[in-house]
Amino acid sequence: MKSTWALLGLSILLIAAAAGCGGAQKEVAADYCDEHQIAESRCPFCNEELIATMGMCPGHGVPEALCYQCSPELVAAFRAVGDWCGGHDRPESQCYICNPELDPDAQSPATNETAAATTIDERTLPQSLKRPTAGCTSDDLVVRLASAEIAHAAGFETIAVEQRTLQRRIACNAVVAYDGNRLARLASRVPGAVAEVHRDLGQKVERGDPLVTVRASQLGSAKADYHQAQASLRLRERNHQRAVELLGHGATSQRAVLEAENRVEESRIEESRARQELLSLGVDESRLAAIASGGDNDAGLELLAPFSGVVIGRDAVVGEVVDPSHTLISLADVSRMWVELDLEESAAGALVVGQPVELRADGLRGLVFTGTVIWVGYEVDPRTRLLRARAEVDNPEGLLKANMFARAEILVGSDQPVLVVPVETVQWDGCCNLVFERQSDTVFVPRKVHLGPAVDGVHEVYAGISGGVQIVTTGSYLLKTEILKGNLGAGCCETQPGS
Repeated sequence: MKSTWALLGLSILLIAAAAGCGGAQKEVAADYCDEHQIAESRCPFCNEELIATMGMCPGHGVPEALCYQCSPELVAAFRAVGDWCGGHDRPESQCYICNPELDPDAQSPATNETAAATTIDERTLPQSLKRPTAGCTSDDLVVRLASAEIAHAAGFETIAVEQRTLQRRIACNAVVAYDGNRLARLASRVPGAVAEVHRDLGQKVERGDPLVTVRASQLGSAKADYHQAQASLRLRERNHQRAVELLGHGATSQRAVLEAENRVEESRIEESRARQELLSLGVDESRLAAIASGGDNDAGLELLAPFSGVVIGRDAVVGEVVDPSHTLISLADVSRMWVELDLEESAAGALVVGQPVELRADGLRGLVFTGTVIWVGYEVDPRTRLLRARAEVDNPEGLLKANMFARAEILVGSDQPVLVVPVETVQWDGCCNLVFERQSDTVFVPRKVHLGPAVDGVHEVYAGISGGVQIVTTGSYLLKTEILKGNLGAGCCETQPGS
C-alpha cells in the first residue's frame, strides 16, 4: 500500500504564486536562468549539450560543465534542482561518500575491469541520463490534492506518453578534402622533357583526354624493342611452318620441328615483354595497335586523364626536363568531396557507416550539403581525445573547396518508433529522474524513469513508464517540490514522508 500525504490548498497556491502562476512574473536578465539561478548560456541543466562540448575537468574527474569546484556559481544551480548533499557540501550526484557503489576505487580490480568493459561510468553522464537509484522510494509516494480546483489554480497540464521516431544529431568540426579515390597526381613514367601542356588550372577534362606530352628517349627504345620482337616472332613462325612441311615429306626430323616450335614460344614471350614495357610507360591499346602496324613513330608520351574532373594543379613547363618523381599535373573529381570529421569519443557508440550527414561550411553561409558516413576510425587521438571519421558529400556545383572548415551534423537513431516524454515533464529529485503520472484530478504519482539523450525537446524512455499514461508537464516542478518537502532532512532514498 503506497503511503499518501495531503497537500494543503493554501500551500500549493502559495507555491504557484512564487513560481509565477496567477501573479506577476519576475523580471530577469536576458542571459539568466531564473529556475537554476545561473547564466542561461552556462546552465548545464537547460543546455545539456554543454556537458559534451566542454569535455571533462582534468582536475576533478567530472564533466567540466558540472564541476562546481572550478565554477562555484554552479552550487546555486545544483541546489535549485535539489541535487545537493548538505552533509558533505557537494552535489548528491557527485557525492561518493553517500553513494560508495558509484566510486570505482571502492570496487575490486576484477570488478572494475568488468565494469569498464560493459558499463558507462555514471559520473560522466549528464543528470538527465542517470539510471534510477535502486534504493530510492520516491515512486512509493502519492501526491494527493485537497481538490481539483487546486490543480486548476496551479495551472497543471498533462500530456500522454507517446511513441515517436527520433533522430538524434551529433555535431562536430569538419574539414573538406578531395575524394582520395577520385584524385590523381600525374608524372612521367620515364625521364624526358615536357613537349606540350594541353590543359591548364581549372579546366574540365574527360576521361582519356591528353594533359601533358613528354618527349622520352626511353619510349623510342621500347618501340624499337617491340618492333624487333615482332619481326623475330614472324621469322620463327615461318621457320616452324617450313619444318612441319619438311617433316611431312620426310626431309627433317621430329626433333628439328620441336626446336623450331620452342624458338617460336621464346619469341612470343619476348614480344609480350616488349608489349608490356610500352603499356607500363603509359601507351594505351589504340596507340599500341598503331605502333604494331608501324604507323606511330612519335617519341612523345602523353599523360591521359584517368577519369573526368578538373585540373587542380599544374607544375609542367614546356622544355623542362623532368623525371618520374616530378608531378606535372593534378586532377580531381570535385562533384563529390570527402569531409574529415573530428568527434568526441563519447559519440563512438552511436556512429556507424551509412549514417546521413549534413554539412554547413563556414564560407558558404546558408547552404547545406548532404552526404553519408563512409569510414569510422578505430582509435582515439591520444593528444586531442578525438575520434576521426569520414563522410562523402555531394558537391554538384563545385562550391565546396578542399581545406574549407565546416560544421557537420550526423543523424543517428532508429527508424522504429520509441516511447518519449517531453523534457519539461522530467524532474530531478536528487538521485533519480521523475515524471508525475496523473491518476485523477487530485492524485499524482511520481515514476522513476531511465531516459535517453534529449532530441527535439523529448527524451526516449528506456524504462519506468508505459505508453498512453498521462503525465504532468506544467506543474511538474511544483510536484517535485512537494516530494522534497516530504523527504526533508534524510534524503529521498533513505526515508518515506509521513502522511
